[in-house]
Amino acid sequence: MMPELALVLVFFAAILAIGSWRSGLILCTLTALMQDPMRKLTPGEPVYFVVLVGFVFGAAWIGALLSRVPLRPSSIRGWEPQVGTQFTLFVIIVLLQGVHSFVRFGSAAMTGIGMLSYFAALPAIVFAYQYAVRFDIKGITRWMWFYVFAASLALMGVYLEYIEVDWTALGEVGEGLIIYDVSMALKAYSGFFRSSEIAAWHTGTIACFVFLLLVGQRRSFARIALAAGLVLFLIGMGALTGRRKMLVQIAIFISMYFLLVAWFQRGATKIAGVIGFVGLASYVAIIGIVEPDPGERTFRSHELTVAPDQLYQAYALRTRSVIEDIPDRISQLGLQPVTWVVEQQGWFGAGLGSGSQGVQHFGGDELIDRGAAEGGLGKLTMELGVPGLLIAIWFAYALGRYMWRVLGQLAVTSQAHARVGYGMVAFMASNVAAFSVAAQAYGDVFILLCLGWALGFLLALPVLAKRAVEAALQTSARANISAVIQRRAG
Repeated sequence: MMPELALVLVFFAAILAIGSWRSGLILCTLTALMQDPMRKLTPGEPVYFVVLVGFVFGAAWIGALLSRVPLRPSSIRGWEPQVGTQFTLFVIIVLLQGVHSFVRFGSAAMTGIGMLSYFAALPAIVFAYQYAVRFDIKGITRWMWFYVFAASLALMGVYLEYIEVDWTALGEVGEGLIIYDVSMALKAYSGFFRSSEIAAWHTGTIACFVFLLLVGQRRSFARIALAAGLVLFLIGMGALTGRRKMLVQIAIFISMYFLLVAWFQRGATKIAGVIGFVGLASYVAIIGIVEPDPGERTFRSHELTVAPDQLYQAYALRTRSVIEDIPDRISQLGLQPVTWVVEQQGWFGAGLGSGSQGVQHFGGDELIDRGAAEGGLGKLTMELGVPGLLIAIWFAYALGRYMWRVLGQLAVTSQAHARVGYGMVAFMASNVAAFSVAAQAYGDVFILLCLGWALGFLLALPVLAKRAVEAALQTSARANISAVIQRRAG
């Protein structure tokens, strides 16, 4: 009964998205938060549930097309001159590696998962750009507030699982994760999400959005205190996931945000340098604390019971125990996986999807050893080869330069729009850092969509800022004319 009900609900959401594409972001968010618990309530926990959010987004995309919204990358102001060449080369190498993967393994599922992981964000970028252009910052913040509220409710499932509420919708899908640390066996709680890794990502993202919405828009002691309290609460909740990188992800976001404020708004380059050092230290800390992906565990998470005294203190202690792991993690997740891939698979890698999360459901673990794909560099090298890795780095550099120029424009045009831009860049930077050392969560469709939306919002901000300035000038001009008329009439 559950599969039929889930498909009916998703079909209804897709119809709504086609009829009102502007509701697509909210409908996608609802679908993403509901698909994991519905999957756990379905016999066999079928894997197709993870792409339901993509189906709803595709419907919203079609709805936008029917409304004659231009959805080509070239419709984004500045895209072609800034990143057009690099993007084209990146698309070509991904397509070639897709052919490589299919010829080598004969698995359409593996190739399809690989395609999805590299291309899902592209339509999201253009979609979010056009959404922002039409609905302004209010539309962006409206979705962010909705996400914070809905995802926070879903995150409460982590605590419910921690206090041992016996619901089938709680716990990890498939094999669970046990953490041997601080002289204890600790369970990685996932709540309503399908894995602790996904729950930790949502925890960090909620914290980033809360900070941006409360502190980035309008600063006051009350708003800063509220933001700090909520972020600390989220850190405490996220500690139960056992994913310590969540804590440093938040630190990178906050450090990057204030670095950008200091650099662009205050002209305080020395302060920006200090903040940048703190952010770099946080990134290095991520390398030391990320745990291996739970793909090789062999127990059901909701069958594990760990209830010694002071259990939560053990999770908090684990969250703080980061430094001693740094040297080994740098070695394991830096250049070592790249050299391993070259030695085992050659300079052209193993093909698209060979290192992606989800291929294990289609026999991927039997076809190839995916251990080197835990970190971002290893995953890119395994799937795109060394030439593809270099093109991806070039594309990332060009995109980063493009975003930096956008922030420069915003800083001299509109401080209100610039603060939103700083938040979007900081959010993407924190995710890039996390991807570099723990890539598997970034095969999730909703995560890819969110990152695409953030970039699309950012690229639309110069248009919104120019429009706001022009509107302010027109209002001022009308007020001046009215004042002159009144003086003459008097």
